Order: sequence, then structure tokens, then C-alpha cells
Amino acid sequence: MTRGLEPILADLIHPGLTLHYHTGPKLAPPSVNDYTTSVLSAAHTFASLLPLLQDDAEHVQHDAYLVACFSDHPLVGMLTEHTSKPVLGIFEASVMHSLALGQPFGIVTTGKYWEGALAEGVRRVFGSVPAFVGVESTGMTALELHVLPAEGVAERIAAAAGRIVARGARTIVMGCAGMSGMEDAVRRGCGGNSVQIVDAVRSGVVTLEGLVRAQGLV
Repeated sequence: MTRGLEPILADLIHPGLTLHYHTGPKLAPPSVNDYTTSVLSAAHTFASLLPLLQDDAEHVQHDAYLVACFSDHPLVGMLTEHTSKPVLGIFEASVMHSLALGQPFGIVTTGKYWEGALAEGVRRVFGSVPAFVGVESTGMTALELHVLPAEGVAERIAAAAGRIVARGARTIVMGCAGMSGMEDAVRRGCGGNSVQIVDAVRSGVVTLEGLVRAQGLV
């Protein structure tokens, strides 16, 4: 999934923006599917990221950090404790993006577990959000988005998109980094309704870049 994001985000790069990618080490779970794998992925990835947090001549200097796991992920808080640079998760960025669009919004995600977990995450981070209509899942893991036949994946995403539109959503967040670039599958399920689609990873990149520039860090 990390490698898959590079061509999808390439059009965002400009002379003032460079993206460096870091994926979880071999000890980290191959897919974040529940609370346990969230904690394990955070712990193992944090350990591998520690050298990158050092501000010295031996390491590449980073202005900010984006956690590209769509959840109320513990790695965001862990990084914040160890750097003064801005840290943001794609979950938080995409919800802020959706709120700014001013329409009822919902999330299309992977496994059933995330329906409750993401709804609770919205409440924990943002409080009561009347515009939030809920979460619909595809029944797949993040890993399966890239290993199952593409047409079957698209059908499941379209079906979940149709259900969230039926609940009143007019903005749909693609609630997994592995869904980046799959907007066509979401549109297929919208039944001709005018819907705005938020790619959570792209939203995270542009939001974090804006935060860095607003603070005069570059």
C-alpha cells in the first residue's frame, strides 16, 4: 500500500514539497484490522521511526509527519510526544475536510469492526457532529483491497458507497489508505447522486502542508 500511494500522490509534489515514505517493519501487522493490530502497528512502526525524529546532521530533516492509517490511530499521539513538528492522521484530516465542505458526510471503510470504531473516533476527536451520517464497510481488510480481484473489490466499494448515500451522505470519505485512487468505484455506487469524494491520504498531505506553511516552518 505504501508503494501504491507514491504514483497517486505524485501530482501533489512541487518545488516546495517533497514526500518521504515510510512503511511498517516486518514485525508490524500486514493489515490494521482492529484494536490489537492498531496498537501493534503503532508500537513497531514507532520504533522504526525514532531515528527519523532526530534533528541532527546525520538524518534527513522532516517538517511534518502524516500517519496514513485511517483510524483514531495511537501512532499520532506517540509521535506528538516525541517531536515539536506537526503530526496529523489521515482520519482527522479527512473529517476536517468533509466538515469544511458543508454537506452530510459518511465514511466507506474496510472491515465491519471499523463501523463502530470510526464512529466512536469521530465522537472522541470532534464531539457531536450532526453532519456525520455514519460508516459503511466493504467486508474486506486493507490488504485485500490490493490482493483480491480488482472488479470484485470495486463492486464491494460501490455497494458500500450506495448504502452510505442512502443514509444521506453527500460527501463520502474513502476510509482506508488502500482505497486511494479508487474514486471510480465509489462513484459507481452513488446512483447518479451528486456526491463529493474525499481521498483521505491526499487530504492529509495538503492539510499538513498548509499547517507547516501557516506556521512559517518552511
